[in-house]
Amino acid sequence: MSKINKKKQEKEQKLLDTAFNLFISKGINETTIQDIVDEAGVAKGTFYLYFKDRFEIVEAIISIKTVKLFNDAINASRKMNYTNFIEQFLFIIDYIINELTKNQQLLKFIYKNLSAGINSNYFKEDLKEELKGNVSKAIFEMFMKRASEDGLRLQNPKVTFFMIIELVGSTCYHSILFNEPLPIEEYKPYLYQAIRKLLE
Repeated sequence: MSKINKKKQEKEQKLLDTAFNLFISKGINETTIQDIVDEAGVAKGTFYLYFKDRFEIVEAIISIKTVKLFNDAINASRKMNYTNFIEQFLFIIDYIINELTKNQQLLKFIYKNLSAGINSNYFKEDLKEELKGNVSKAIFEMFMKRASEDGLRLQNPKVTFFMIIELVGSTCYHSILFNEPLPIEEYKPYLYQAIRKLLE
């Protein structure tokens, strides 16, 4: 990476980190672009070199955080032994739920957008190539490869994958934060049974 691109990436990362800390402490709606640039120690024009508005930086942070969750979960799953793919996939889901249970501020920030990193446009620019690591593509490719190896005949794997991630994101939000319909540990068996049915 050139020095210029490295400098750009460092500035962008500073804005992302600063914005996330402010969004967590003050709230998204209460944080202005001026707050972000003041805290980051950059000019307002610098913000607009990277993001067109506050909503775009929120989307970028959600994408980064959700991709990291999936990446960490997959890496953890590779250290375990499984009898089949469904067990590995459930381990990944369980890992993500446990991380969100431990970090409820992150859960509140992500809201129900667990699939955001998988479908995000944020990682498509050249500057973000190494951030991308094409994690979202890798997640789905791993899902497809392992499902195929285990002989799972999914009618539309992409739809099934998306449905599961959306199901986990939306229902666990309520279960973790509000114990609805049940506290998360009581809810997990029902959720995992539903995921098994979608995959079988």
